[in-house]
Formats: sequence, C-alpha cells, structure tokens
Amino acid sequence: MTLGFFLLVVPQSLVIALTSILIAKAYKESDASIVTPMFAISPILVLGTSFLILGETPSILGVIGVTLVALGAYVLKSGAEGDLLEPLRRLWEEKGVQIILLVILIYSVTANLDKIGVNMSSPILWPLTVYTLSSLFMFPIMVRNSGDWRNKITADWKPLVFLGASGGVAVILQMTAIKLTLVSYVISIKRLSIPLTVLLSYLYLDETDKFWYRIAGAILMAAGALLIYF
Repeated sequence: MTLGFFLLVVPQSLVIALTSILIAKAYKESDASIVTPMFAISPILVLGTSFLILGETPSILGVIGVTLVALGAYVLKSGAEGDLLEPLRRLWEEKGVQIILLVILIYSVTANLDKIGVNMSSPILWPLTVYTLSSLFMFPIMVRNSGDWRNKITADWKPLVFLGASGGVAVILQMTAIKLTLVSYVISIKRLSIPLTVLLSYLYLDETDKFWYRIAGAILMAAGALLIYF
C-alpha cells in the first residue's frame, strides 16, 4: 500500500458513509416508489464519468446495452408502481428525489475511484478497508440516533451477520469485475438484480400487479446485458 492508496481510501470511505445517510434521508422524505426508479439512470452517468476519469470507451453495442439496461430498470420499477413518468414529474417537487439524484451523481464518480483503488491494492483489500472505515465513521451517528443499539444488535445478530457476509461477498465480486472490465458495464450488470427480484417475487410471493410492465422492463434489461456481453 502506498501514500496514494491512503489519500484515496479515506475520502472514499467518508463519501460512502455520507451517501448511506443521504439514501436513508431520501427514503424518509419521499415514497420508495418515486425514489427507487431514479437509480436506473446511474449506468448512463457512469458512461460519461468513466470516460472522463479513466479514459474508458465502450463499444457502440456496449453503449446501447448500457442504455437498454437503464431504460429497462426504469420501466420495471416505475411502471410496476404506477405511472411511468411520475418519478420525473416529481423531480422538482420531491426533496427525496433531489437527494437521490445527488447520491447517483456521487456514485457515478466513486464507482471509478473504486477501480483506481482496486488497481492500487486488490479486490479484497480495497473494499475491506473502505467499508471498515465508513462503518467507523458512521458508528457515532448510529450510537447517537439509535437509542438502545446494543440490545437491537444482540436481538437481530443472525440476520445482521448474514446480510454483512453476503453483502461483503457481493462487493468483492463487484470489485473483481471492475478490475477485469469497464466500470459502466459492471454497474449496468448490477441492475440485473432487479428483474431477478421481480421473478422471485412472482414465483414465491405471488406479486402479479403490473406484471407486464415488469416483464417489459426485464426484457429490455436482458437485451442490454446481451449486447454488453457481445
């Protein structure tokens, strides 16, 4: 590890802690059905920032694929909740939407810094350091705002351990992918978790409301993923 690594990892950890707080605030200020679809635009923003920061230039098919994934994610999330254009109409009205747009803009930069950090260290060391530091930064905030946090952690330690372990594995896999290919491709493929969630909710939770919107969004995302692959 070099001085450059530490000069990058500390600000990155602070930003991760800040965006976590902002996301919670966004969902507190506005309905999830309005806030969540806005995450769909993140792959398109990353196309621009990865070119500016890393000099990454995807193929034409890759650009189309990323755009289809973003469009499909938006259709799937906003259409399933009601009006396709509602999140956009709320853009200047809902404080939560404005906050989440700031978060997405920040993420479009930090995703590229992750690649720089991984190349400086490894797909394991970088996220381990970033998320350990961000947790330490957030700990005083949790203590101040969570009341009886010790008993809450003790009571729910099993799901917390599971979520922490599975989330850690997911982040390591993401960092490994970022090291191997373009950042914009990785961020787009991450969005495929949305149609997988829709499929599982249909099969196991019998969630059939607005199902054709969800199918249309899933098809667009799958088509985009195939274009990225080829």
